Amino acid sequence: MRKWIILSVILISAASLLIFANPGKSRLKSYYSGDAISFNDQVYVSSTNTGRLEIFRLQDNRLDLVVSAQPYNARFNTYDDFYDAIFNIEGNRLYVYAVSNYTLYKYELTGTKLTLVTENKNTYWEWYNRVAKFGDDIVTISAKGIKVFSPNLEVIVAHDFNNVAAPYNLSGSNPRFYLSVDEVNSALSVYDREAREVVSTISLNFKYDKGNRRAYQDIHGNIFVVDDYYAKKFNVAGKLLASYSHLDFQGFDISGNNHSEYVYFSNGVGVVKLDKNMKEVDYAWTGNLGASAGWAMGIKSVYNNGDKLIVFNNTSILVLDDKLNQIASVVASEEADKWASENLFLKLDKNRAAVNSDIMISGGGYFPYEDLTITFGKEKYSAQADINGRFSKIINVPQLRAGGHDIKVSGEESAFHYSISFQVE
Repeated sequence: MRKWIILSVILISAASLLIFANPGKSRLKSYYSGDAISFNDQVYVSSTNTGRLEIFRLQDNRLDLVVSAQPYNARFNTYDDFYDAIFNIEGNRLYVYAVSNYTLYKYELTGTKLTLVTENKNTYWEWYNRVAKFGDDIVTISAKGIKVFSPNLEVIVAHDFNNVAAPYNLSGSNPRFYLSVDEVNSALSVYDREAREVVSTISLNFKYDKGNRRAYQDIHGNIFVVDDYYAKKFNVAGKLLASYSHLDFQGFDISGNNHSEYVYFSNGVGVVKLDKNMKEVDYAWTGNLGASAGWAMGIKSVYNNGDKLIVFNNTSILVLDDKLNQIASVVASEEADKWASENLFLKLDKNRAAVNSDIMISGGGYFPYEDLTITFGKEKYSAQADINGRFSKIINVPQLRAGGHDIKVSGEESAFHYSISFQVE
């Protein structure tokens, strides 16, 4: 009977998600990650998934928006996007660290007032993907690795340990070790910050190659991670200590806190509560909690008169109690902007050919489903990007003099354009 219930929930959730993400129709921005903290007996939640720094406070059975901010760019008289933010308590004050482009910001949050304390803009073109708290340290994460900052935003030390493909997948809940979930190679790497090297590589099993996935390490050194088949518990050396078989769905995040003997994980269709021996204690389906088309991704466990679990559930942010009952939620309201998922690039199957020859041009970095115009000499060809902003098209070499010529591809909506050189023989 339970299997039929599980299958029904999965089908309903998947159908709702497909309706929600139907291309060509307006859709809401997705909440998939963020941070949470308990401060002065109140729970605060943050997310930058809309491009703005949004901070919510749990009030009775409500999750109230108390801050919505973007960083001001005085050079261009515009507002930039935030990419990530975390909370930190220092001297009984609540601070928020946030990153945008090449800048790390530090704010103090007092009630509903957000005040800039200081900022650090790097001059070496290091693009910050994330800001995080690893142990007691404030760190930034980029393609160049991890940098540890002082409370005054001075760089203390740098570590050449990164996850270029998925910077979200780096974590460091234990002061000594950094963890990286590599879904491409189905592995978890354990980095010892004192030895400054990877001390173990643990095999995992992913059938889905994309997703925000993070591991968690408790104060006893146990490592918890969820792949697409099991939630697992390891020691630092990589020995499997216990496991729990879930629905063979996409394992996302796993979280715990230092005041509780429980861990929680998300797998899209819902969240599961486990004890430290990986025995199931409770579970909740989140497909229709808060709003329809829920999909549990990032989670954060905080202790506030018992565990509170914050779930970044696609169309909403949920707050659940320690029995996984809903306390409060906030529903996504901003319409999503179109975006490019990668840098512009173009490729040719050959870089030289005679007039009237067929050549294939492909590329990416455009908006999803965007109409494209390919210009080669006086000839123009039409193409359309796919859901990932990529395209391919066979075109004919026009009547041009021998020598080098540019092929230009322009996005009709984004106004993005890129060129590649071709040699006419």
